[in-house]
Amino acid sequence: MKIAVLDDNIIIGEMLQQSLELAGHSVVVYSSPSQFFAAINAEAPKTAPFDLMIVDLLLSEGFSGVEVIQRVRNVFLDLPAILISAARSWEIEAARRALPTVRVLQKPFRMAALLATMKELST
Repeated sequence: MKIAVLDDNIIIGEMLQQSLELAGHSVVVYSSPSQFFAAINAEAPKTAPFDLMIVDLLLSEGFSGVEVIQRVRNVFLDLPAILISAARSWEIEAARRALPTVRVLQKPFRMAALLATMKELST
């Protein structure tokens, strides 16, 4: 599976990349929303450039993970997404209400939980 990870914490991005690649996935990590959007817009594909996006809820540059996912889904309607966050519970609950079809994992989470969520989304 080709996965895009967007997390402004570079260490978390690298850990996710290493773990997901060990599980057999192809992973590209972006550390800012502008970098992520530039990569998507540069390709201008008719189909999504990846099979799944994993996005942090609290991002830099004035974006939230909710806004990023909504923007991407304006173009790629059914693209599976997982929102990850260390935010307070009310912020996570607000994100769940804004994006009811998106799975949410609260940091810290086990890699097994992420892989199980990915498997659910791929079926």
